[in-house]
Amino acid sequence: MVDKENQQQLSVINKVNMEAIEEFCREVYYCDPYTSMHAEHVADLMAGLSSQMCMTSDEISLAFIVGLIHDVGKIKVPHDILNKPGRLDDEEFTIMKQHAEHGAEMLAVIDGAEAIIPIMRHHHERYDGRGYPNGLAGENIPLLSRMLALCDSFDAMTTKRCYRQPVALDECIEEIKRCSGSQFDPVLCELFIEFLEDRFGVRF
Repeated sequence: MVDKENQQQLSVINKVNMEAIEEFCREVYYCDPYTSMHAEHVADLMAGLSSQMCMTSDEISLAFIVGLIHDVGKIKVPHDILNKPGRLDDEEFTIMKQHAEHGAEMLAVIDGAEAIIPIMRHHHERYDGRGYPNGLAGENIPLLSRMLALCDSFDAMTTKRCYRQPVALDECIEEIKRCSGSQFDPVLCELFIEFLEDRFGVRF
């Protein structure tokens, strides 16, 4: 299912300086091991979802890479905010939200990463246009950013955080269904749930 957007991405994916990508991943690990583990989970989910969508092997590889580096901008978030054991206040949340643009700016120095930058910048946009940083809506949000929104949220919900216990799988699925068409792309929600059903051998 290669569209014009993905064709552009795939035309440069082989030119990306993977050594630089790997160095960023190491920096994330040393900065915050939880964020590094989360990125690995999201990369795995991105590969699984893209496979469920019958993407090509190159597209699946691209999905895995953007999952792995989607939170690299958190390197620039102060440690006390990144690991705060409670809800962020408005000022702290404003700082946290900057990680998407920080990540895009950091990728800008990597040879061949130009087409990946919008994916990084917009992975916290919402399908209803109420996300950040630019309030994009619907299919104006890059496809891989819409996929990241799902995979990122799923792992965040189902993993123990410093401020809460993990959400049960069935509750997580209900939350995804509830947010279909508002936070998440409704078509991708259906495909993601099908992917999870196949992975866990259950029906939701």
